[in-house]
Amino acid sequence: MTDAAAPTDCTHVHEAGFFRSDAEFGRLIVDFVDSAVAAGEPVIIGFDRRKNDLVRSSIADDTGVTFVGDSDHYGAPARAIGSYQRQFEKHMSQGATRVRIAGEIPNPGNGGSFTGWDRYESGINTLWRDLPVWSRCLYDATALPQDVHDVVVRAHPRLVGPDGRATRNAGYEGPEQFTLLPVPPDPLEAAAPAERLVGCSPGTARNAIQELGRGHVDPAALDDLVYAASEAVTNAHQYGRPPVTVRIWRAAHRMLVTVHDTGAGPGDRSVGFAPRARTDTGAGLGLWIAHHLDVTTDLIWDEDGFTVRLAV
Repeated sequence: MTDAAAPTDCTHVHEAGFFRSDAEFGRLIVDFVDSAVAAGEPVIIGFDRRKNDLVRSSIADDTGVTFVGDSDHYGAPARAIGSYQRQFEKHMSQGATRVRIAGEIPNPGNGGSFTGWDRYESGINTLWRDLPVWSRCLYDATALPQDVHDVVVRAHPRLVGPDGRATRNAGYEGPEQFTLLPVPPDPLEAAAPAERLVGCSPGTARNAIQELGRGHVDPAALDDLVYAASEAVTNAHQYGRPPVTVRIWRAAHRMLVTVHDTGAGPGDRSVGFAPRARTDTGAGLGLWIAHHLDVTTDLIWDEDGFTVRLAV
């Protein structure tokens, strides 16, 4: 069938679709790819191996189609954004007027964790707003939890039906209004921390983490944790609201650090996903660096303030 909803402008188009069978998946993806190839538009496909193979066996021509799902492309939101943006730059430097992407990000329905990916789905509406990119995010509706389904609907300006036709989404929430899912607590947080520091300097936090982590976790991981925590403490003092509280936990071969202040946190919920030197609070570059270390980084906005949670 012909894609009946092809956009005519060259800014970011972000849409989501839900499938309940391989046949529905095919209707949502095959013409999307075939029409791109016919138009000379590069396509980046990021599903699991089985779905990638379905796409390969169903499209008419794979010229200009790149498959990334067999790698760790979706290992973390910031890394996925960085990987995509490098590919956008490559294709546009080669003369592409638009790039299409399609994939399914980690969620409980495919055995992954959705933590942080709500920020991704909403955040790319800001980060890629002026890029000539057409994004189609597809989800298996038979296994998707309701809260994740609701996030997906709220994060996409367009929804694609089982027939492949896209319509404007009346339930879309722009990045400024978007409500994130609660971030699940880390199991270590159920116990008292090994160290609690209030109002400490970045240097004091670094020393405490190094002392507790030395010989306990991998030295390279500890270095990354120390660096990320130092950046978080610096940001909290410069752009947050006191008191700044650092909590440190450790268990067998694992460490967790939270840096909390009582301010509202960055207004841009995509902070840390792209290397911007300043945001509305100025905290962008340090958080971006933290997101690219071998540290699990969660940003948590709640009624008590803003928390950066770091784990190795």
